[in-house]
Amino acid sequence: MKNYEKKALIKFTSIYFFLVAILVLILGFLYYWQQQHLIMKKSVMQMLQYSQVLVKTDFKYSQEGFSYELKKNQKIVFDIPTKEGKYYTKVFPISKKEGFIKVSTLAKPIDEEISKVKKFTISLQIILLIVFLTVSYFLAKLSIKPMKETISHLDRFILDIIHDLNTPSTAIILNSDLLLEKEDDEKKIKKLNRIKMSADTISSLYKNLEIILNQKLLKEKIDIEKIVKNKVEDFKLLFPKIKFVIDIKSNSYIKTNENALIRILDNLLTNSCKYSNEQNPEIYIVFEKQILSVKDNGKGVKYPKKIFERYYKEDNLGYGIGMHIVHRLCDNLDIKLFIQSIEDYKGTEVILNFDTIN
Repeated sequence: MKNYEKKALIKFTSIYFFLVAILVLILGFLYYWQQQHLIMKKSVMQMLQYSQVLVKTDFKYSQEGFSYELKKNQKIVFDIPTKEGKYYTKVFPISKKEGFIKVSTLAKPIDEEISKVKKFTISLQIILLIVFLTVSYFLAKLSIKPMKETISHLDRFILDIIHDLNTPSTAIILNSDLLLEKEDDEKKIKKLNRIKMSADTISSLYKNLEIILNQKLLKEKIDIEKIVKNKVEDFKLLFPKIKFVIDIKSNSYIKTNENALIRILDNLLTNSCKYSNEQNPEIYIVFEKQILSVKDNGKGVKYPKKIFERYYKEDNLGYGIGMHIVHRLCDNLDIKLFIQSIEDYKGTEVILNFDTIN
């Protein structure tokens, strides 16, 4: 399952479960309140019956768990008994002459009955929440299934189109190389180089999309030092004036997808080469404690937070999708991605933290 599918699944499940959970909790509270009210009313009826029997027997009647006290002046609290220590008490009027009778009953049996209702309510709510969480999950899966199928069809369609574009672009690159070997005219060489660069861009785009649209990016143990050095050798041919400094300070083995990492490095190094200092271009690639850093000495980025947005670019170089692809791939591979940039030719540094996946 891809990251966007996981996020959609989690969001839908969370929203549905949250709404249902609120309803379950409200209904649980209302049920508990109603049951508590019924228990208290039942105890009031028992206390009233006890007081009536007392009056009829001229206060000679006794019942276990109940006691009474005669009062001349007493404020009557309707419906709900009042708790006083270990007892619930309720005052009933007898007559104008005799005044009032205050009936007391043990609080423990009533509290225990209320406690049982409370435990039952909480247990029932927990069971219902678990059931609804499961239902929410399966409903979420069903709801994103059409979206998943549509996106899958689009991915395959895009891959087919890009593949069809990649075949002629490869032919253009090969033929451009052959023509460049035989050409001496500088103007024609410049035009051929432009054609080749455009074809290279299409080819690079194909490789990027091929990795992004890949259903499963399998992770394996790879030597990052070897990959970095191979990539740098390729870029040295394209950018002979740039000084590349590689510093691998610790164990260079990491667990990730090799092809995806190659695309990440390709995009990062391409950006670094494009925006390095024109007078004395330098690019530093450092790996230490599962952290890879790619730093240039270019003019810096004005808005670093926007650099990963699709089509964002601060000048006319490139298409503004390279760093977005880096962000997407890092997100898919659970690689933490950071960027630090200072203007006035202090450079830009992109940091990849592999510690979360190793």
